[in-house]
Amino acid sequence: MTAKQRVRIRIESRSGSETAVQKARGDLYRKGNHTYIRYEEEPNELGRTVTLIKLEENQIRIVRQGDVQAEQMFVPGERRIGFYQTPQGRLELEIETHELTSEAEQGIGITRWSYDLYASGTHAGTYRIKLLIQEE
Repeated sequence: MTAKQRVRIRIESRSGSETAVQKARGDLYRKGNHTYIRYEEEPNELGRTVTLIKLEENQIRIVRQGDVQAEQMFVPGERRIGFYQTPQGRLELEIETHELTSEAEQGIGITRWSYDLYASGTHAGTYRIKLLIQEE
């Protein structure tokens, strides 16, 4: 992997009329055509979690490790299986990605995607995500 670069991360998640914003500082790495963004989430009632976002051409993979573990894959026009696990239990997820656009250059910039989330077979919502990565 190439040298890491410190970045500021802002994630906006919209579902219906609700918007959640998460901010963090992390590291960006590049390997081939892939960009990796790694950051530690703010500690909360669920504990500590480190998130890795892998940006590829036309797909995004998010892996969370720690007290919360999760894996989600976003590929436009496809349904992918994932999971979300806490100390209280594991939830099977299905993600149907509608669109994925990126105005990012080597990971720096804005990436947007939208998807329907199904948890244990039940529709849990339609989400629009905006991921903003800036050099620190």
